[in-house]
Amino acid sequence: MGQSYRQSYHANVPSGWANDPNGTIFYGGKAHLFYQHYPHKPEWGTMHWGHFATTDFVHWENLPIALVPDQDYEVVCGCCSGSIIEKDGKMFLLYTAAQPELQRQCMAVSEDGVRFVKNPDNPIITADMLHPEVSYKDFRDPRLFKKGDCYYLIAGARVIDLEKAAKASETCGCADAPGVSVSGGSANPSRLCPSMGDVSGVNPEKDGWGNMVLLKSKDLYKWEYVGHLIHEQEGYSPEYFRLNGVYECPDYFVIDGEEVLLSSPQNLPQMGNLYQNIHSGIYMLGKLDFQTGRFDMRVIGEVDSGFDFYAAQTLRMPDGRVVMIAWKEMWDRNFPTREEGWAGTYTLPRELGVKGDRLIQKPVREIAAFRKNPVKRGGFAVNNQSVAVEDVSGNVIEIRVTLEPGAAWKSGLKLFKGGKHETLVYYDRALKALVFDRANSGIPFSGNEDNVNVRYLDMGDPESIGLDLFLDVCSLEVFVDGGEHTMTGNVYPDIETDIGVEFFAEGGECRFRNLEKYDIVA
Repeated sequence: MGQSYRQSYHANVPSGWANDPNGTIFYGGKAHLFYQHYPHKPEWGTMHWGHFATTDFVHWENLPIALVPDQDYEVVCGCCSGSIIEKDGKMFLLYTAAQPELQRQCMAVSEDGVRFVKNPDNPIITADMLHPEVSYKDFRDPRLFKKGDCYYLIAGARVIDLEKAAKASETCGCADAPGVSVSGGSANPSRLCPSMGDVSGVNPEKDGWGNMVLLKSKDLYKWEYVGHLIHEQEGYSPEYFRLNGVYECPDYFVIDGEEVLLSSPQNLPQMGNLYQNIHSGIYMLGKLDFQTGRFDMRVIGEVDSGFDFYAAQTLRMPDGRVVMIAWKEMWDRNFPTREEGWAGTYTLPRELGVKGDRLIQKPVREIAAFRKNPVKRGGFAVNNQSVAVEDVSGNVIEIRVTLEPGAAWKSGLKLFKGGKHETLVYYDRALKALVFDRANSGIPFSGNEDNVNVRYLDMGDPESIGLDLFLDVCSLEVFVDGGEHTMTGNVYPDIETDIGVEFFAEGGECRFRNLEKYDIVA
């Protein structure tokens, strides 16, 4: 390749493959990020747990692999996603051991936060211990938390309408137990293992629709089924309740007096400009009933409106902040960094809050300590042209600016700009949307979506748009209007030459105010 796309201030896997963040926790004076990892090749394989730790969310210490798939119950898919909770000064880790047509939850414990010992009684939770409505084959990604004197976990699952499943089995002549699919029959990881999203051959009337389930325990070892979270509610699209996939990687926390449920639904259909990727990240604001497991929603929103964002997880910091990090990639896409022997990056950690009906995301405050060489400019107008501003360039930088679209039909920024390439972020007045366009950003993208190059964020007719843009070698994260929205995407430009930044307007005049540019020096 002749150039390296390793990022400067984001976490990325040292070698091999990485996907979902796991086990995010503050422990022993450090924030820990475990992750799905295949160390042998830069492609999905039998899952291990990789391990990072950090004190500043910029420098990521690479620690020994935490889990290796060395047990019979981990054959084929390995040690899949899960979470960690601290108890008695120890890390208690719960993860999914996935086999063809069967997913079960297992435990490992660490006394030092580095070396983990698997429970000899694994698996400790299986679907048949819970309720017939829980699918055997799609029951995964346990997220642990504590409330009062009780431990809880939320897991992604398929939940079966038992009456309809019985009718579906009669129709097709199936005699297997509820939730155990007889379709397919081959141990194909692309269909049978978590996070792959292929639902070919799945009959959701028999195998269940995507949902989440709540369990509780007094000691983390013995678990009791409470119920499933998602029930049909008026005012929401039926697509949320008829998901032919799983609400993967759930997370639950309380912030600003609001209960928040995160998840990553597979195959959620596009709704206008929402959910433009095949697999999405959503948040729900509402109230969780700990007696029934039902989550009564008052808001459903998309976490990130860009290209590359999945499996978001949070950790609670000692100062009370809730910090979120996600896999900064997307399934069913090409990964140009495979040429360098690695594939898998993570977002800039984000501090969360709730304002009205919005989940607010702001760059983690620790990043401010790494801002160097500030450049600040007052307001300036651009009219039917594209202009550079002195000393505003680079590919490991932060740009903060307020855009006033004015009369221009299109107005915004050209980033990672060189002689052949550019990445665009602009407001389109006709579409009433903020547009992230990477069609000409460098190495071409491929994927299963109809459009892998352009994403749209509905904005209405704003007088101004606040933008905070983070560039890091091969990625762009856009924080909009103080974190009310975000758009995240990877790009693969020519590293040596594609470092220009320009401000442009088409079809009229716009203004830029309060321009600030910083080098991010890790």
